Amino acid sequence: MAKHAAVTTQSQHPWRATVRTILAVIVALAAMAPSIYTAATMGSPEAATGAAALALTIAAAVTRIMALPGVEEFFQRFLPWLAAGSTADEPPAGNVDVTDSATLDE
Repeated sequence: MAKHAAVTTQSQHPWRATVRTILAVIVALAAMAPSIYTAATMGSPEAATGAAALALTIAAAVTRIMALPGVEEFFQRFLPWLAAGSTADEPPAGNVDVTDSATLDE
């Protein structure tokens, strides 16, 4: 009997997911660099905590924007190394059949 297994682009190309997350964090930290620097040099833990929370919020927003279909299409066309997957990587619609090793022995 065949088993069904869902195949995600993150499991097919884990390094792409890593690169996308790193990019989102870099964008967030770049946007927050002045606030983080100011908080660090003034020794204010409240300001540093707020700046870190804001950086995480920006990273989450960038990650969500990168998941939009239009942005994914842009990445596939112009930045394929940053795309979650290319059209050539897409599995057939639905679940993929994975043959059970026990049926191979029969």
